Amino acid sequence: MKSGTIQTEIQNEKGSALIIAILILMVVTVIGIIASRTASIELRIATHDKVHKMTWFATDATVDELVPELMEQAIEMRLTGEDVLEEVMQIDTTLLSAPTEAFYMNEDPGVCLDCVPSADNYDIKLAAAAMGYSNVHVRVYGDTEFSPGNALQLPEGYHGRGKGLASGGAMIIYNIRGQGVAQTGTEARITNRWRHVIH
Repeated sequence: MKSGTIQTEIQNEKGSALIIAILILMVVTVIGIIASRTASIELRIATHDKVHKMTWFATDATVDELVPELMEQAIEMRLTGEDVLEEVMQIDTTLLSAPTEAFYMNEDPGVCLDCVPSADNYDIKLAAAAMGYSNVHVRVYGDTEFSPGNALQLPEGYHGRGKGLASGGAMIIYNIRGQGVAQTGTEARITNRWRHVIH
């Protein structure tokens, strides 16, 4: 009798291994799908972060380094924007353009929206081909101010014995605003102030 009972219990459990295997496969499949989606989202986040950083650094380099150097060269040589790019800086004007004549002579327009750079409102444009992913638009404007004098006496040497700086002078305070826009739509805005001392 005992052997008959064991056989009946075994026959009642036929197919349970198949059901358990299918359930395990379903759980593993769901875990795989979730892992795949998570990896895809993380890849998109990393790509967007990379493009945003490239846009920010391109805008920062243009506003903090390139444009002040262009302004100083233009002021020193009394050149217009395109002449500075071609003659002095020897830059390909298809990559970097300055359509505004004498951009370093712009005065503060007073209207904030006129100061904000965009694809339609810029003094200098750096094309995406020059910096990888981003177009950088820059607006430059400045105000002339008198600089206060000081009583600094320079030490003897190459300055000349007893030469002083007490007379003061004038300076132009430039506001340089940059807008970088990547092909993906990410945007960076950077503002810099630059002082040019008039000798």
